[in-house]
Amino acid sequence: MDKQTDPFAAGLTMVAGRALALVAYRDTERWGDRPLVRGGDDARGTVLALMPPACDGQGAEFRRRAARAFWDLAEDLAAGRAPLARCTAESWALQVMLEHAPRICAATDAELRAWGVAVPDGDADDYYPPDFDEQPFMFVIDSAETTIPEAQDTEDGGRDAEEDGADSGGGWSRPRYWFSPYGITVPRDPQRGHPDSVALASALPGPERAEELLHLNQGPAADRGDRDGRGHLNDDDQYPSGALAAILTPQAADLLAVAADHVADSGWYDLFQFGDRVVERPDDEEDEDNDWSEDSFLLDLPALCDGQSAAWRLAMVQAVENLAGDLRGRRAPIPTCTAEELAFHLILREAEVLLDYLDDDKEYARQVGLPPGSEFSARHRTLDLWRECFLQDEDVLMHYDERLQHVATDPDHPASRQLGTGDLRPRSWFTPFGNVRPRPVRRLDPGLRERLATADPQAFFDSTSALRDQPLPAAGPAAVLPEGLREEFETFVGLAQRRFFDEPTAIAMATSLDRLLTLFFSLPQVVPFRIWPLNPRASAVQAGLLIVDDDFCLRGLDRTWRLSADRSDGDARRWATELLRDCANYALNNWDRGPWDMLRGPDEPAPEPLHPALPDTLTERLRDLARDMTAAGLLRHRMNELALTTAELADLAVLPEGLVASWLDGAEASPSQIIRCAPALQLSEDVLLDAVAGKRDTTYWPLPQPPLDCTGRPERGAYGQAGG
Repeated sequence: MDKQTDPFAAGLTMVAGRALALVAYRDTERWGDRPLVRGGDDARGTVLALMPPACDGQGAEFRRRAARAFWDLAEDLAAGRAPLARCTAESWALQVMLEHAPRICAATDAELRAWGVAVPDGDADDYYPPDFDEQPFMFVIDSAETTIPEAQDTEDGGRDAEEDGADSGGGWSRPRYWFSPYGITVPRDPQRGHPDSVALASALPGPERAEELLHLNQGPAADRGDRDGRGHLNDDDQYPSGALAAILTPQAADLLAVAADHVADSGWYDLFQFGDRVVERPDDEEDEDNDWSEDSFLLDLPALCDGQSAAWRLAMVQAVENLAGDLRGRRAPIPTCTAEELAFHLILREAEVLLDYLDDDKEYARQVGLPPGSEFSARHRTLDLWRECFLQDEDVLMHYDERLQHVATDPDHPASRQLGTGDLRPRSWFTPFGNVRPRPVRRLDPGLRERLATADPQAFFDSTSALRDQPLPAAGPAAVLPEGLREEFETFVGLAQRRFFDEPTAIAMATSLDRLLTLFFSLPQVVPFRIWPLNPRASAVQAGLLIVDDDFCLRGLDRTWRLSADRSDGDARRWATELLRDCANYALNNWDRGPWDMLRGPDEPAPEPLHPALPDTLTERLRDLARDMTAAGLLRHRMNELALTTAELADLAVLPEGLVASWLDGAEASPSQIIRCAPALQLSEDVLLDAVAGKRDTTYWPLPQPPLDCTGRPERGAYGQAGG
């Protein structure tokens, strides 16, 4: 027994067996002989749902005997015997016990001791969670069911029956043989009966606590500590299927949550103390005039963060609170970005300080709402294990090493490329890692919003309080654009930036240009049949009628334009603007003229123009469309992705709402101001700076996708004949 598992693991397995037996007997009383209906609300949280589907129709006696299998194995462990399965029911029960045993780590030390579990003592450095992945399963003997004597001479016995019925409940594993003793074990006493109510009541405080520990209602997500599937443990962690409690007990999570609160409180204090000001580090750490630095959040950050803005500091404190929310929600505190990784390091450091206080002062423990230090056994103090399991790496700590700072601040450094550190500069700390789902945006509560809005302008000189009365940047005279015109222009510009000008892209561009010209003129009679009456270039494809010829060309007033792609954002906007201008001039010069107009007599009046003011109107619209909206488009797209309103983004960037709204309208953005939005938008400051310069980052603002079903080369032929 000792060679296969340690006493702590054996005790957890024993408690898991008793808890499962307790719930299984209760399930039997509730269900009786009724068949189990999987997926129903009353089937959730039952041990019956853990059985193979072939057992769903079994009666109460079968279910009672299955519950006793848990109890028998648990009693073996309580007596110090190896839990050797004697029948198929016990093999199934043992596997279920081993799968649920790590969850029992969520119990307190006092509970475990009361249940007869040997809680590990000693130094936390010598403690490691029990391994339930391999060694305990040595008690599960593969193919033991083939030794059942009564199954040997039946018609469905033998190798074929085992292979055919392994998954469906047939053959040697079918329910009729579940309680038939294996031929290689000594059978249990058939007259032993079931545990009485007194024995069951003394096993655990009750079925409710058993259900709470086993997490029967929550499934495997509770084991991994997932946040809607977003969280994960490291790939090299040896407990990928173990319960979160085996690594981070609830008591330890409470310790880290209190530590996170202390770190966040220090962060809020420093935020309102310094705002946008550069932090000046004291030359002498013991200088009496710098007492604030002892518990300073900002001084705990690397020195290169001393000049960050108030918006960056706000996001950094929120990174700490994000992890605190995970801990209180009993989720794995898995950092999603570099800022949260550093926040986790700060929380762990504060937790070490807390443990020292808890060991020395019981009154302090009461004040912070934690047990005294004497109740924190080794399994609640495994800080190194938490670093190993919840952090992907510790690259951000290179900022604290003078020998490595030049590597940490240069993503193009050969060492950075070799190590795969990515961009460790503070400007990129809030960009989510690629192997986790981005965290939902943390909004500001009204009280904090009010404090930021009324903060000291001397400290928050780049923030709302100082900028509130300053004039907003003008976006220029804006024309009243027809509904959908700008969106269609952005679609056409986006298609012009696609890497390859393949057939779907070409057809999508032609279709978009048709809609763009129609919206540009904003008159229903401006349709492809009348825009280019003197140049019959329209062709038909499977997607419909296009306004281009079979080479995807169309004639403007001054030149013939061929649709193409692979342009930068700025070049695509200029090209699209000139194309739109030339095609619009062509339409205006040839409106309502067909081949028969050459035969019109000299006395016949020319057709009336579309509208006397239309040329001026089109000029205004074109001027509005020609404005560089790269930054506005990126902001708008990211806000939609993150479900952020203009007011919420302004709050998180600590900027006036009107200023952010002006950027969305196309006003020129100051680089030093717009980068304050980067943490809230979960992207690097460089992405926003590139957008201000007219460069589009398609990682955060993807290009439009052409419909896959719009394929087929344009058919050759005269206008009016193409497409039949």
